[in-house]
Amino acid sequence: MWGWRQNEACPDRKPFATTLTNSNNRVSPFIVGVSGHRDLHPECLPRLREATQGILRQLLQRLPESEVRLMAGMATGADLLVAQVALEMGIGVDAMLPMPLVQYASDFDQDSFAQLKTILSNPGVRFIELPLGTREEQAAAAAGLSMRDAHYAGLTRTLIRGCSLLITLWDGEPSLLPGGTADTVLRYLDVRTDRNKDDQVLRFFDAAPDQDLPDRLAYWIPARRARTGRTPVGGEACFLAGLSDNALVRLPQLPHRLDVHLRSLNAYNKEYRRFANSWRWPGPPDSLVAGLSAQTSIDPRDRNTIERIDSQYGKADGLAIYFQKRSDQLFTFFNLVAFVMGFAYLVYEKFLPTRTMLLTYVLILGSSALLYLVLHERHWFAKHLMCRALAETLRVKFYLRLAGCDQNVNAHEVLSLSGINRFHGFGWIGHVLVGLEWPRIELEAAAGTNAPENGVDQTWIENQRRYFVRKVAQLHLSGERTKWAKRFLFGTILLVCAILLVLGKAGEERELLGASVQTILTFGVGLMAVTLGSWELHQNKMATRELLWQYRNQLKHYSRASAQLALTGAAGRRLEILAELGRDSLMESYLWTIHRFHREHEPPGGTGT
Repeated sequence: MWGWRQNEACPDRKPFATTLTNSNNRVSPFIVGVSGHRDLHPECLPRLREATQGILRQLLQRLPESEVRLMAGMATGADLLVAQVALEMGIGVDAMLPMPLVQYASDFDQDSFAQLKTILSNPGVRFIELPLGTREEQAAAAAGLSMRDAHYAGLTRTLIRGCSLLITLWDGEPSLLPGGTADTVLRYLDVRTDRNKDDQVLRFFDAAPDQDLPDRLAYWIPARRARTGRTPVGGEACFLAGLSDNALVRLPQLPHRLDVHLRSLNAYNKEYRRFANSWRWPGPPDSLVAGLSAQTSIDPRDRNTIERIDSQYGKADGLAIYFQKRSDQLFTFFNLVAFVMGFAYLVYEKFLPTRTMLLTYVLILGSSALLYLVLHERHWFAKHLMCRALAETLRVKFYLRLAGCDQNVNAHEVLSLSGINRFHGFGWIGHVLVGLEWPRIELEAAAGTNAPENGVDQTWIENQRRYFVRKVAQLHLSGERTKWAKRFLFGTILLVCAILLVLGKAGEERELLGASVQTILTFGVGLMAVTLGSWELHQNKMATRELLWQYRNQLKHYSRASAQLALTGAAGRRLEILAELGRDSLMESYLWTIHRFHREHEPPGGTGT
């Protein structure tokens, strides 16, 4: 079953949808997954609890303005232990049961099942039974897996896509059990696939000081099992990263890159709280749900997730607009300063060569430099790019989810392929996306040939296509006007220079308004040159050419998808077209962000954060 389940374990549970109007729903959570053994040795339990508290405490210390949530399959042993510790520390739990509770009960003894029901009834727990779609059942049958193993493999897939850090209580031994602890850890760290799943050799290495780490990390708490009683392979708790096939890297401390991500995510949530409570908001946050047409249908079982994505979109879009206004004002201000400085120098050179004028020039230069040093630390421009990249990603994710093909496009993977997550300050975006990777039911109709359209084509593709048509026309017209204005200024400068050449010494002898004609004309030429240079600087800062380039490319993507959808009748092909459009649109947004970022910053190094 999808969504909330009202049963004897949690009869008073309020639906999650009732909290959607709460502004706290816009807080972007950091999701921590759990995987571990069921048969933990009793003597190890105090140490395991202490180690679990230690890593959760580290996360809470770095995320004081954010929410940390735990995602667990709630199996007996490690899952229940970590869930209990999390609840005691005030951390919410997403209980992802791999199968219906009535079936899951056979995996528990009486005491542990009672503990499970007690935890599920806790107000801080969201209780979900993961679905197993028809295609997944068919794939499991083809692989020779039992349906029970298929359910646990489904839980592993959910943890892989749905958490940003995996806590594992593991003995460090390899295992071929599908969906088991070793299988989950190795697949999460991208060192095991269906190609090498039968490899039983597992190797550990200590990280080099300059080790370039992948995005995925796990926190390993070595745990002794009651069944074997053997001392676990690892010693002290440490972080793990994938190196190669069935090869892992151990890191004794919280990696710097993850530390930066956590603090950046917390700063993002903190900025929004300040924005929502103190800053002037021009209106309610933009809502994609509110913009849906009457013909667009939302599956009731998926509405909660759709609205969560929409809430996060409104947050990112609002902050992007705010930071864009601030950065644009900053660019305009410094362009004006450049013009005033040029103007002041011309006045000093041609009319008022006095100490007062020179001091005025120096004062403008010094105060503008000081103001730049202060405002530069606000990072408004970079924050605008971060929030806009996130908002556009969430827009695509929203419509793909609505169409039922979001599982075909891994936005976090596209983000990594673009390399933008390596830019300083951008890595936290992936954690926001991971927090929205909520499992969905398989829409049986969408897998067949008669899937009904739910209005996404018109609401998303046609609206975006019309938007880009309008923006391309506006930017093209603006560009033409700017081009002719620059030509006029340049032509005027040439004309004045020609007049000066014709006048020669006569320009020095003739006076107008108390100054020689040559001085006035020279001042005019200089002023026009300063104006042209300031204008070109402003255009360069605003990067209108890059924006027009991006809009034209986006228009091509949406126009092609619109034409393809108009000529296809196969539902499966329709979903492929939507998924391809989603990937192309995301990559286009990221490429534009890269170009804009490089305008103001150096390209990231190999260890970017």
